[in-house]
Amino acid sequence: MEWSIGKILAPTDFSELSLAAHRHVREFARRFGAEVHLLNVLEPIVMPGEAGMTPFSSSAFDTERQESALERLRQIADSSEYEGIIVDTWVGAGRASSVINSWAEQHRVDLIVIATHGRTGLGHLIFGSTAERVVREAPCPVLTVRPAQS
Repeated sequence: MEWSIGKILAPTDFSELSLAAHRHVREFARRFGAEVHLLNVLEPIVMPGEAGMTPFSSSAFDTERQESALERLRQIADSSEYEGIIVDTWVGAGRASSVINSWAEQHRVDLIVIATHGRTGLGHLIFGSTAERVVREAPCPVLTVRPAQS
């Protein structure tokens, strides 16, 4: 059985590490003739309040965040590095791992390429790992890209 890749999902939080993972995204896209779907997920912003941490939301602020994320995704898609590759851009909202996995399932993605910050110990306990949750629940294969080792 030959494995083919027609759609690659490349979630990004615009960090240096997640943008570095795009080298792999582009290589797979060119090798398999796949289209790339760039996805940024806007997670809820929580603020300390009287009853603990409460989600902060204002329609103007949320619209501004979404427009900003979409503009940044378009800049990536329009860059010379993606020349010759079909690229779509999407912005989602919610818990990043859940949005990534449900987006991949709904759009029948063949491969997810996601960066992992490689946190361990206390940092992993506090921040968790979006990449780890994506790997555990993904409807397709996942390539995780770790930080370069020094």
